[in-house]
Parts: sequence; C-alpha cells; structure tokens
Amino acid sequence: MKKALAVVTLAVSLAVAGCTEAGGDLDSRPPQAVSQVPGEAGATDPALRQIGQTVTLKDDEGRPMQVTLTGIAYRDAFAKDKTLPLTGKYALAAAFTMKSATGGTLGEQMDNHIKWARGPEMTEAWDYTDAPWQGCIDAFTPYATVKANDEYKAITDLNVPVKGGKLLIEDDYGNIARWALPEADTGTGTEPATKFTTQNC
Repeated sequence: MKKALAVVTLAVSLAVAGCTEAGGDLDSRPPQAVSQVPGEAGATDPALRQIGQTVTLKDDEGRPMQVTLTGIAYRDAFAKDKTLPLTGKYALAAAFTMKSATGGTLGEQMDNHIKWARGPEMTEAWDYTDAPWQGCIDAFTPYATVKANDEYKAITDLNVPVKGGKLLIEDDYGNIARWALPEADTGTGTEPATKFTTQNC
C-alpha cells in the first residue's frame, strides 16, 4: 500500500513539474489589463513590431501586401503657423515601404486605415491636413497603387500630443499591424517630408 501511495505521489509531482515547465511563471503574473488600443486584443497579427520589421496585410482585393515601417520623425506641428487649431504639439512623419507580388492598393484615405495610439489617446491620419509639409509629399501617399514586385515608399503624418506610442495600420479585412514608436527620431525615409518643416516646397 505504501508503495502504491509513493507511486501516486511521484506521478502528481511530475505532473505539477511538467505544468510549471510548460507554463513558466505565467500564473504568477498579474492579470493583463484590457487594452483601449485597437489591435491589442483579437487582432489577426497581434505582435507588436519594431521599426524595420515587416507585417503582411491585405490590399483592397484581399491579396497579400508587405508593409515595413522604416522610420519616424517628430517635428513642431506649429512650425509654420502658430495659430493652427491643433490638439497635438508634434507633427509625426512615419515612413514605410509597401510591396506586393500582384500589385494593388491598401485603400483610400477616407477608409481611416492609419492611426496613432498611446494608452487611451488616439489620433487618426486621415483628418490631419495641417502638417508643415502638407502638399509637399503627394508622391509618397500611402494610398497609391503599388506596382507588382515594386517597393513603393510612402509617408503618412499624424498630429500627436506626445512622443512614443504605437502606429496602427488596419486593412479592409480587420488585420492590424502595430509598431512600437521610439520617443526619438529613428530610421530612414522621412526626409522628403521633414525637409519642408520650416521651408516651402
């Protein structure tokens, strides 16, 4: 009887050890707060990316399109006009590349695909029309048609209250790409916009 009890005890110990090894210390962590940022729960691609990393979204026809955030830059949103009715102090330029084997477009500006978020705060790219470089980077619109196998360089801008946060790009099918944004200028591709921060194009 004692031998049988010892075997049962050993089996239970091994089972507990196995659970601990598989689950790590997840059970000891505090419950994760419900996020107020779209894409942090239930998204098709929930992993937070860094600048330089690529996410595959779908174009407006449902075909794969690779999107890579290549750089960001913060500038004074009031650099050319101190009287603008803006809520954010920074004009954020975000540069990225888009590539597709078939060609296609991510959507239209009014589709509201691109957002910035930090905690409960959120701003949208589609309604920001007062960036210092407004009208100077039309050739870099993220809503252009991407040619098959060509790497298209795009720049979007957002009016943000603080540095940091996340850049969110959502396609028409609910897939969301999320990149963590450093609090300092990082990467490449924003210069076509930022060079017009204080000068006219």
